[in-house]
Amino acid sequence: MRLFDDTYRSYLGPSNHNENPYDFYNRSARNDISIIRNTLEEWFQEYPNDHQKELKNSFVKNFDDCFYELFLYKLFKELGFEIEIHPTLPKSTKRPDFLIQKNEQEIYVEAKIVKNKSNEQEALDRKINEFYDSLSKIDSKGFLLQIDTLIIKGNNQPSTKKLIQFVEREIQKLDPDVITTQLQDKGTESIPVIEVNDDQLHLIIKPMPVIAAARNKKKRPIDVYPIETFWGAGEESLKESISKKAKRYGELDKPFIVCVNSLDMRTSGTIDIENAIWGSIAISWSTDPNNHDEKWIRKKDGLFLDEKGPRLENLSGTFISKVVPHNIPNANYWLFQHPFTTNNLDFESIGLKFSYVKDSQINRVIGDDLDSILSISKNWLNE
Repeated sequence: MRLFDDTYRSYLGPSNHNENPYDFYNRSARNDISIIRNTLEEWFQEYPNDHQKELKNSFVKNFDDCFYELFLYKLFKELGFEIEIHPTLPKSTKRPDFLIQKNEQEIYVEAKIVKNKSNEQEALDRKINEFYDSLSKIDSKGFLLQIDTLIIKGNNQPSTKKLIQFVEREIQKLDPDVITTQLQDKGTESIPVIEVNDDQLHLIIKPMPVIAAARNKKKRPIDVYPIETFWGAGEESLKESISKKAKRYGELDKPFIVCVNSLDMRTSGTIDIENAIWGSIAISWSTDPNNHDEKWIRKKDGLFLDEKGPRLENLSGTFISKVVPHNIPNANYWLFQHPFTTNNLDFESIGLKFSYVKDSQINRVIGDDLDSILSISKNWLNE
């Protein structure tokens, strides 16, 4: 069985805003997409035959979740593990994603995607993406469009036919050479504004002139989208997602790792993730006036420890990544050993870099990055 169709492809354009990722990867002839598609196809062919049909059917519906499961399968396989899909548990009818085995060590593995968006927010995102797909039909005639403001009012999808006609008429009144000169003389304040504010939406578009040499090239008209802002950080969402998975199976007879792919933009890197795992930083100081290295004290609000004491003690540790199809060999990952676990695990034997606590200090063990483990060049999409 194949994951993607074995067919001729000619489409070189971008994905539609609301397009199913699987459909885009299946139809695109772009070089970077072809490389990714071929890589995922190779991984899929290594997946156990008895489970390929189920995985493919899920891929079409839940691309991000299934991509991550396939990524983890390949990762642990390259680390030398034998892998059982959906193993049975002695005290639960529920089944984790994998049981991985190496050198007489067996580990249950559960995979989870974190996006930190409610069903309502995802529904709004689909509505906005559908609106952008319609807006992408605009003939912008020498301009690229900056979407400065988009507010959809109410629950109905805004009508776009008359809107597109209005925007195109407004653009036809503009001369890209004149606007370019005005920009050079007066700066960005001279950018024209096209605004619609009715009972359906509030939309502000700023047409930016394209250089003369590029005006006949076919491009998606929308160049800049409104900046997405967030209130607060994503540490709580990450902790909650791991906690739910850790509690899902109750008491276990083997070590247990929850693997989370954090696609939440609010957990941007190591500091955010370590705050979620070890606890947020309370204070920092230097005990030696001649030594300017700071010492950190963390609050008891982390994944493994809170004010009531150790948490999720059935959990041996957690693996966190920020991997998507385009960044596979360059993606960051973090592996944390639970300092209070009842299911001890030899983390050295896994083959990944990891962090652990000893004598109240956080220590880090150096390991390979994903490009070395998966034998994929960091420059893979440009080779």
